[in-house]
Amino acid sequence: MEEGGGAAAEEARAVEEFRQALAARDLLPPKFDDEYTMRRFLKARGFDIDKTIDMWSDMLKWRKEFGADSILTDFVFEELEDVLLYYPHGFHGVDRDGRPIYIEILGKVDPTKLLNATTVERFLKYHVQSLERLFAEKYPACSVASKKHVDTITTILDVKGVNWMKVSKLAREVVLHINKIDGDNYPEILHRMFIVNAGSGFRLLWGALRGLIDPNTAEKIEVLGETYQYRLLEQIDKSQLPHFLGGSCSCSGEGGCLRSNKGPWNQMMTSDDLSESTLMETGHLSNENLSCQDMEPDVQMMLENSHSSGSSSIPLKMLSSPNTPVTRKEDMVTPKLTTVGSTVARFQLCHSVWNLQLLKLLVEVIKVVIVFLWSLLSVAQLFSALRRVVSHCINMSSTAEHVHTPGMKSGGPTDKDCTAPCLERLKRLENMVMELNQRSPRIPPEKEDLIEESMRRIRSIECDIKKTQRALNRTSLKQQKLEQRVENWKESMLTNSCRFSYCNAL
Repeated sequence: MEEGGGAAAEEARAVEEFRQALAARDLLPPKFDDEYTMRRFLKARGFDIDKTIDMWSDMLKWRKEFGADSILTDFVFEELEDVLLYYPHGFHGVDRDGRPIYIEILGKVDPTKLLNATTVERFLKYHVQSLERLFAEKYPACSVASKKHVDTITTILDVKGVNWMKVSKLAREVVLHINKIDGDNYPEILHRMFIVNAGSGFRLLWGALRGLIDPNTAEKIEVLGETYQYRLLEQIDKSQLPHFLGGSCSCSGEGGCLRSNKGPWNQMMTSDDLSESTLMETGHLSNENLSCQDMEPDVQMMLENSHSSGSSSIPLKMLSSPNTPVTRKEDMVTPKLTTVGSTVARFQLCHSVWNLQLLKLLVEVIKVVIVFLWSLLSVAQLFSALRRVVSHCINMSSTAEHVHTPGMKSGGPTDKDCTAPCLERLKRLENMVMELNQRSPRIPPEKEDLIEESMRRIRSIECDIKKTQRALNRTSLKQQKLEQRVENWKESMLTNSCRFSYCNAL
């Protein structure tokens, strides 16, 4: 216990020293000011401060050049469905310690068709996007569900039916490039990898490759044959393991286990349980977590991660799910602080949504009114035709009466005087009907432009509301930290006062 405590204290001192060095060199953005992130990089370089600073600097430069900070919202992998046909993979459940489980069925991978469905450049962006979503969504949700910090994954590779001698040169280059990205910029995220259904040929290949892989990484990889189920069930509950790997889950109503995206990240993103205080306890709260982030996976063939230094990079594409939603809860504040900022922001959000719904309702009402007017005009035309027929019949009757009763006093002028105003009104009504028929039933372009402008304003208001919410969350977090510091200061003053009184008594 003492040795373990001493090692932990030594790591904590190294992390603090590393943090001070980064701050002095202006290499510590707020989103990366996290002890767990810095500890992962230190482990990747054997806690050598100078080497870790170089690695950290290269990582920040790469993120800026690659656009990793905004790739969750800027990049859309439209060919995902085609990619999934030739590269079955996905996240499904958690292991017994709450880590996400990532699964690949390498025996069904078709590298040629896969690279025909997408390009290498887009495939690499897809891989980076999936890793960013892993850190932004899955790790925080798993940390809340397991009530401890989670920043590693458990991986299962099914290599049944893989012909390692037919892997193309391009596929190997893509895998090596992905491994370099993982090792240089996302180190130490692999907890354990299980390679199942490994035949004798693969075992011989693994024996040769093991000596080329970093020892720390090699220790995390277990090669299992066809009787692997008992070993997986030691680490993973049966309900969290797909049926084709010996578990009891099938996800039949969601397109299969590899498409269901089953895990705490689905539940937490739709509930209020992912509170700010819980995220602080698990070490996943940062300014980035308070922003909207909206990731999926990559092809990898296998264990060619023999690149540079001793980082245990993960040799596969970290996929979220083909249907992973891209939004995050942003109204996550501690219960005692929700009455000030969160309530106002929620009211504003609801108000903006209400305005949007009202605008849509107005458009629907206009459409209904146009249809009603069109129907009314049709009825008016029919009524006008009937009036003309009736008027014609009356005139014919009057003429006939005048012809057959020559001895009677003629009433022609009187009848004409009575019917003339009606005929004039009917004529005006016909003209109005014809004029309305000539008008287009569609909404005028200027009205459509007005509606579109209103929609743009609403979106702008929603964006401002989100920014305000993030500012309120950051302010609330700072307030909580200040309160904690004040409490610590009071306790320190009380302790010093007690010691002083004790010394005087002596």
